[in-house]
Amino acid sequence: MKSYFEGWYFKIVDKSEEHIFAIIPGISFDKEGNAQAFIQFFNGKEVSMNFLSFNKSEFQYSKNRFNVKIGNNTFSMNGFELDFKIENLEVKGKINFIEIKPWPVKIFSPGAMDWYRFVPRMECYHGVLSFDHELEGKLTINGKEIDFTEGRGYIEKDYGRSFPSYYLWGQTNHFDEPGISLMVSFAKIPWLRSYFDGFVIGFMYNNKLYRFATYTGAKIARLKLEENRIIIHVRDKKHRLEIEATRAIGVLLPSPIEGSMTGRILESITAKISVKLIKLNKKKEKILFEGIGRNAGLDIGGRIEEIKEVN
Repeated sequence: MKSYFEGWYFKIVDKSEEHIFAIIPGISFDKEGNAQAFIQFFNGKEVSMNFLSFNKSEFQYSKNRFNVKIGNNTFSMNGFELDFKIENLEVKGKINFIEIKPWPVKIFSPGAMDWYRFVPRMECYHGVLSFDHELEGKLTINGKEIDFTEGRGYIEKDYGRSFPSYYLWGQTNHFDEPGISLMVSFAKIPWLRSYFDGFVIGFMYNNKLYRFATYTGAKIARLKLEENRIIIHVRDKKHRLEIEATRAIGVLLPSPIEGSMTGRILESITAKISVKLIKLNKKKEKILFEGIGRNAGLDIGGRIEEIKEVN
């Protein structure tokens, strides 16, 4: 293994929404094949991040299903268990997941990336393992016990060589109505000797996944980056989805460059994202949903000054 990384992203929010964390386990191999296992622990409310590094020998996995162990910490689709201490942070506890809701997977449409999943030598592949699920369990952080029972969680996975040279990402599953979730990903995609701006957006509403993506034929109708806002409008033949993300204070998280965790991305998990889903009609448009998502993850990475706005 050389110039390769694989990582998982678990976001958990307790019922009171007073405690918001992202836990990111993974493994990376640099150009020479030197390996490093890691866990990133991001406290959204305190806006702090701890990076735990492990030897390759402390990384264990199952070949048959998602089941990863890093040191004394285990991760699976059923939940995770943490047991680590670093500097001024000690974390112990177990969180279970109830009724995960993954991006639907079919033979020729394997998840969020659809047929792009089969394109060789892409920089990064992305998957949504659960849009939304209930939590059960507790974490003890520096002696303080936090009960996450009846809270909400989100899971995704990334793997490849590097994060795109520029990209935007957002996610929220905290709306006034339960069972609603949004994931937005926009990035520069290398293609042969050129590139294109690709996007994948999934909006889960009324137990239906509305997909807007480059591979579905959807188009970006508006894209604008402001100091504190990101505006993305996408549409296809039947619907238009209007998204406006309000930035929050974040931290710099290590990210992969040719497998090595030497890059940096700015992420917050306390942002807000407003969403409006509109059914298109020649005579009259109809608003199917309008609301604001809380506790939103929001990433802005790479040379975003190169992003071309669409008005």
